[in-house]
Amino acid sequence: MSEEVGSTQGGLSRGPTGEAAVARPWSARLLAAGAIAIAVLLLLYFPDRTDGSGALLGGLSALIASMLGLAALAQCRPMPHRKSAEHLRLAGLSLGLGVAFGVANLGANYGMATADSAIYEQMVARWSRFSPLSAVVKGPIMEEIVFRLGLLSGTAWLTARFTDNPRTIFHVALGLSALTFGIAHIFYGGVGGPTYMTGMALKSSIAGLLLGWMFWRWGLPYAIVCHSAANGIHLLLEPFLF
Repeated sequence: MSEEVGSTQGGLSRGPTGEAAVARPWSARLLAAGAIAIAVLLLLYFPDRTDGSGALLGGLSALIASMLGLAALAQCRPMPHRKSAEHLRLAGLSLGLGVAFGVANLGANYGMATADSAIYEQMVARWSRFSPLSAVVKGPIMEEIVFRLGLLSGTAWLTARFTDNPRTIFHVALGLSALTFGIAHIFYGGVGGPTYMTGMALKSSIAGLLLGWMFWRWGLPYAIVCHSAANGIHLLLEPFLF
């Protein structure tokens, strides 16, 4: 594999955008995976499992998924070391993009709801089931681990077995993960008619493209921040339209 794709030889590589990246050692990836697993473990406690087995199994699954995703990502797109000021700048951009996308998502939902009263009722019922903790914290963390850290990274690793072209690797991984993300959202609120299915798949796939790009270029935490902000602003403004 060429160094441009993300070879870690010498500790320096370049991603598909040409940005220099420093390969993280396995100890750093292990620490990151452990932190992700602990966070998910704390979030996945099932109330009907008083012995805590739900949290334990959730945390173990998250650890395995995080390790595999980070290992696959490191082969294709090592992330650069950044200064604190750069982290703050990217966090602010992620938050702003999340708010903007949340407003756009709410507008798309309202447009579908006004076109069909059944969709309106389904939207109201769907969002009434989400608590702020679930919508703003649990959901974004879990979905970013599954669709970005897991699926996008894994697809990039598999694609890199067949081509050394970094842009091809990125575009295939981004497209597949975004499409899967869109299709998955059709079933989150129960399958409806063609308008509902098409609208949910389209707008969620677009969201998957944005979040996947942010994950690849900036890193997992920023994709989570953007996702959380989008869900949060949607949850905050939704009662005014539904």
